[in-house]
Amino acid sequence: MKILILTARIPYPLRDGGSIAMNQTIEGYLEQGCDVSLLAMNTSRHWVEETSLPEMYSQLKHFKTVYVKTDINPLLAFINLFSDKSYNLSRFVNKQFEQALFELLQQEEFDIIQFESIYVSSYLAVARKYSEAKCYCRVHNIEHFIWQGLADHEKSFLKRKYLLLLTTRLKAYELDILTKFDLLLPISKTEEHFLISNKINNCYYLPFGVAESSPLPAVSFEANSCYHIGSMDWAPNMEGILWFLENVWSKMELESSDIKFYLAGKNMPQTLFAKGNARLIILGEIEDIVAFSTEKNIMIVPLLSGAGIRIKIIEAMALGKTIVTTTVGIAGIDAVHGEHILIADTAEEFIQQIHFCFEQPEKAKGIGKNAQQFVRRYFLKQKIYSDLIQHFIALK
Repeated sequence: MKILILTARIPYPLRDGGSIAMNQTIEGYLEQGCDVSLLAMNTSRHWVEETSLPEMYSQLKHFKTVYVKTDINPLLAFINLFSDKSYNLSRFVNKQFEQALFELLQQEEFDIIQFESIYVSSYLAVARKYSEAKCYCRVHNIEHFIWQGLADHEKSFLKRKYLLLLTTRLKAYELDILTKFDLLLPISKTEEHFLISNKINNCYYLPFGVAESSPLPAVSFEANSCYHIGSMDWAPNMEGILWFLENVWSKMELESSDIKFYLAGKNMPQTLFAKGNARLIILGEIEDIVAFSTEKNIMIVPLLSGAGIRIKIIEAMALGKTIVTTTVGIAGIDAVHGEHILIADTAEEFIQQIHFCFEQPEKAKGIGKNAQQFVRRYFLKQKIYSDLIQHFIALK
């Protein structure tokens, strides 16, 4: 099966959920024996030196990148106010990328062209015009949910009005463009249910998966520690962490003298580094995420807005970590509160659940073990992609 994948960034290095999910898709198709090609934007925001790419990229039938300047331009953003188009999406419209797609479609016949999110959906018309391939879209998020959430929590009146405008335009485009694909591949049940509720029924649930592996060796961790890891250039992560520090951590620091909170992730702003002290350890980007996670006790994911699935949560569950997160954070993962995970939606609930983990470590550890079993039952990568290819074959 010949598959061409279009991405709005090179899915490497694997430092955030989007890159990890896109990379896994390529890897999953290759492992199933598919003939995979990749056309990727190498953007100004997520620039990657191509000589640093791993061996997997040499297995691709075709691999082509196009530089695209996606930085937010205040003047263009202002001018966009007087149009009816989404500024979020317009930054990814590029003539050179369109030309590169045209040339690939002249060079090779594909069975499937997979669009990794609506950010490359503006090239659907080119794909339809010059190829007989089925066009599928991976739905990593319902994108307008993210902007709606940010608008709901924004205190500035003018900024909130602007975010609501972006949300309205993005929603209109999103609900229209998703009806034009032959198949949608939502990453979580939350996205699937939303699409079906809007009478968009051509869906196949494609979650993120973990590799089947031997149990991890026992590692001693810092008992009274909690941690968060996430990309700080993703607005919902930053929003959630600032809320957690102000409303939860500030109180816990006063209550207990022996607890520590470790904050890691790429693009950590100086404003967060400035908050660091002996008990609030701001690390920025780290090399070995698995080692970092296993050395710490409780994972904290204080998301207030967002969409899609939290890949870092699934990965931490696979490691047997006990996780405290919000209803938003666990969305799309059918884990049960108190059995596989701990859910807290207020500052008081976060404090209560973190204290529970520290004061009843054996019960907390049991929740982590249940989480590990849950992930290995429902999120095994090999089965996910084997079933997916069989579904593709059945659609022919």
